[in-house]
Amino acid sequence: MAAKLPDPATKPFFRVGVRLTDWAQGFGNRIFGGVLDFIRSGVQFELEFEQPSGGDIEPVKLDKHWDGDGLMVFRYTQEEAEAWKARGISVVNLSSEEPSKGPVFPRVTMDNQRCGRMAADHLLTLGLKHFAFWHDPNRVYSHERLEGFRQRLAEENLEVEVISIPSSTFPKNLRARQIEEMGKRQIGRLQPPCGLFAKDDITAVCAIRAARQCGLRIPQDIPVLGVSDDIVYCHATRPPISSLRFPGRAIGQAAAELLHRMMRGETVAPDTRIKVPSLGVVVRESTGHVELPDPIVSAALNLIRKADPKEPLTAEELGRRVGASREALRVRFREALGRTPKEEIDRIRAEHACELLKRTNATLQKIAADCGFNGSDEFCRFFKRVKGVTPGTWRNS
Repeated sequence: MAAKLPDPATKPFFRVGVRLTDWAQGFGNRIFGGVLDFIRSGVQFELEFEQPSGGDIEPVKLDKHWDGDGLMVFRYTQEEAEAWKARGISVVNLSSEEPSKGPVFPRVTMDNQRCGRMAADHLLTLGLKHFAFWHDPNRVYSHERLEGFRQRLAEENLEVEVISIPSSTFPKNLRARQIEEMGKRQIGRLQPPCGLFAKDDITAVCAIRAARQCGLRIPQDIPVLGVSDDIVYCHATRPPISSLRFPGRAIGQAAAELLHRMMRGETVAPDTRIKVPSLGVVVRESTGHVELPDPIVSAALNLIRKADPKEPLTAEELGRRVGASREALRVRFREALGRTPKEEIDRIRAEHACELLKRTNATLQKIAADCGFNGSDEFCRFFKRVKGVTPGTWRNS
């Protein structure tokens, strides 16, 4: 008589593998925080992952031969997918990409279209009229980010210059040189100042290097924005790169929860996709001081961004410091940016408050003081006027 298989719904623990690519670990390791959050809710996962230890720990290989209960993987081959499916292993794909043939698995990814819209929103605040996107036409995530970027700019009657470089198809021994040569040719044709949105942080590094070789300055001529907020690529580059933060913790938690349901026997459609929005732009020097056609507006914007948040400039003081009357400066701001100096001062002040709300657990009273308000009531009225919601609602969302 055949042995009865255990009921997955009552299994005491699940063997779960997590596999990232080597180049994704800089930002992708945030996924583990979300997986651990889910485990702490009372779920029993025995985690396995590919982690170099210098030989101190027996290495684990999460390939087509691995035999466990479930996998969360960033990129996989058709051969691996077929082997895992034949073995009955539940799989959640952490990447927008999947093989062109063979089994596909449910996905949990960043919301790439929304990412593109957020990138456009950030670059639009710089007063730019020209925009470009560094694109790999062979990558799904690149297409999705371009789509969101293009749609948002179209709402402002603005277009996107596409720098199309199929880097994923180049041989590895020639890839860097080919990217550099194609990047130089296309970036050199951009009309400064031009906001460049790169499909990811590695591409942002390539863009900055190519722009420099063309004699273009970052950010004065070409402000550059990346995706993932990879600490190595963003900080080991001059100037440091502004980037949309990869929501790894939220992706990890959502992926672990979905995988748990699948391992317990729930049927999940293979084309299921959960999209997690970015946490927003981490602003650094690569999208800092842009030189607009109007030097007075450029100088004023630089002063606004450098001002102490506790002592924000007034429109009158700003005019005095750049040598223009309040009315003349208002007219020039309207022509260059579509908003007044006061609206820009308030916008920058509100963005600083948003960063504090998002990245700290400080009370509203403390944030109000850090932003130069006399109390939380005054701060809440200001925030509601500028952002359209209360600080508490914004933080909770």
